[in-house]
Amino acid sequence: MMRARTYLLIALCGLLPLADACTRNGQADVPAPEERVNKTTPQHTFSQKGSVRQMTIWPEEVAMPDGPGKTEFTSYCGICHSLRYVTEQPDFPRKTWEAEVQKMVEKYGAPIDSATCTKIVDYLMTVKGQK
Repeated sequence: MMRARTYLLIALCGLLPLADACTRNGQADVPAPEERVNKTTPQHTFSQKGSVRQMTIWPEEVAMPDGPGKTEFTSYCGICHSLRYVTEQPDFPRKTWEAEVQKMVEKYGAPIDSATCTKIVDYLMTVKGQK
């Protein structure tokens, strides 16, 4: 009996989208792709000729707050990854940010000297440091 109710519930859930589509008379409330694209923003492109592939990825505009070390942060960290990546991180203590920046230098070869590392960590503490 319980199994029959489960199957009935699954069947009804599957019919709901069909019923919704029938009531709209074929009119979707989702804008057409050309209406969704912001025409002022450059779009990423991809092309392939034979075995050669080419991608153009436009940089993201990420509004980072002003503060000491912002120039170093945007200049060095933006070389390898999006600055948005940092904004999506939790607020870390200073020791964690120091380890992250050091990892970028040692493991990934980021060309950052120790004085610049300190400025970057200071900026990260300003914008994403644990208070």
